[in-house]
Amino acid sequence: MEVYYSQRFNPEELALLGRAIGTVSHGTIVVGRDGRAISRYGKRAMVVGIVSTGSTIMDVRLIPLIALKDFAHRKGLPLAYVYYYNGVRVYVSGIDVDEIETILESRSFIEAHPNDIGATVYYPNALDDFLHEVFKHYNFKVEGKALVDAMNTPAVLFFPRMSDHFGFEVELMNDMMTSYLPPKPREVFLHKLAKGDYTFGLRFRPEGVVEFHYKGEEKEFGSIWKLLDHMKGAL
Repeated sequence: MEVYYSQRFNPEELALLGRAIGTVSHGTIVVGRDGRAISRYGKRAMVVGIVSTGSTIMDVRLIPLIALKDFAHRKGLPLAYVYYYNGVRVYVSGIDVDEIETILESRSFIEAHPNDIGATVYYPNALDDFLHEVFKHYNFKVEGKALVDAMNTPAVLFFPRMSDHFGFEVELMNDMMTSYLPPKPREVFLHKLAKGDYTFGLRFRPEGVVEFHYKGEEKEFGSIWKLLDHMKGAL
């Protein structure tokens, strides 16, 4: 769930948000980001706040949000994700958003002793490990060609590994994950999908949801596992 949005980059606000997240969760938190530089710096500010409460960070760095949700869920850990979409945003899961907002308003943060400041554990291969686990579980083949709208998110990193494994061709659009320009709108994707020779379409939204378009129907999934379960039966 989105817990923060600002049109302007404000590291002080993100550090305070991190203190609130760490106060509420107070344990190990998985943290990731998208491909923009502003998200990298924003994540750093948020992490400073989180570790000041004594919480530990598992930093998976650059990863698609939809993959991070699955990754954190399977590890049984809460997550915080910094990304840019018409402004700086923070998505959290496994953490009570109302509690975060209450802590922010009251400024009643946990203050860890210097000896108890939280640690940061880096896990840069999280996406590779996630895809390896997915590919071990799913080995079906998909024929044809897909139109994939990455919406300038790290979802572009799924390809070509995903298309190579499942056997379908891919045409990408909005694949510049470092761009601050708005991606081409949904209508462009739908028009291109309808007019082109595509078997199906995938549209990865910034908030960690993928749209699956097939034979004029659309379904939404917040998990790669659930998407692939559906694709296995539909295609």
